[in-house]
Amino acid sequence: MTLADSWRRLSRVAVCLLWLLAIPAMAADATAPSPAAITSLTNLAESGDPDAQFSLANRYLEGKGVEQDNFAALRWFTRAAENGNANAQYNIAVMYLNGIGVVRDPEQAVTWFVRAAENGDPPSQYTLAVLLFNGQLGVPQNVPQAYKWFTLAGTAGVKEAAANAVLVQELLPANEVEAMQAEARQWIDTFNQRQNNETATDFDSPETP
Repeated sequence: MTLADSWRRLSRVAVCLLWLLAIPAMAADATAPSPAAITSLTNLAESGDPDAQFSLANRYLEGKGVEQDNFAALRWFTRAAENGNANAQYNIAVMYLNGIGVVRDPEQAVTWFVRAAENGDPPSQYTLAVLLFNGQLGVPQNVPQAYKWFTLAGTAGVKEAAANAVLVQELLPANEVEAMQAEARQWIDTFNQRQNNETATDFDSPETP
C-alpha cells in the first residue's frame, strides 16, 4: 500500500467514524426509577456529587423517571462537567455538535471535546484525533498531533483509534513519530500522576458528620 493509499483509506474511515461518534450514546438505565429514587438522586446531585449529576442529566435526556427535558439534561451535564466528569464533558460536546438542548455550536463542541480528551475520555481523544487529521470544525489540520491522540485513544482501548494510529504512522517521518510517541507517554505519566494525587486527596479528606 502506498502512502497516498494510506491517506485516502484513513481519511474515509476517520470522517465516517466522526459522525457515528456524534450520535448521542448517553442512555441511562433501562428501568424507570421510582419518584423516591429520583428525589434521592436529585438531592445528591444538588449536594455536588458529579456522578449523581451525570446520572440525573441522563434521566432528563431519556425521560426516565422525569419529564424529558434536553435543557435540564444540559444543565446537569454542565454541573457534572464542571466537577470533572469526563463523560459529561463528552456529552456536552455531542449536544453542541448536534444542537440538542442548545443552539448548534461546533466551536463549543470542539472546546468540550478538547476538555474531555485532556481529562482522559477515550471517545473524545479519538474525536479530537479525527478533527486534527481532517482539519474539521475549525480545528487546523495537524497530522502529527492527530497521531498522538489516535495513539492515546488506542492505548485506552478504542480499537479504531489504534488502527488509525498505525495508518498515520506511515504518513509521518520517523522523527515526528518518535516525538509524538514521547508526548503521548508524557501525557499518560502526567495524567496518571494527577489521578493518583486526586485519589490521595480524597482519602485524606475528613468525613463530614
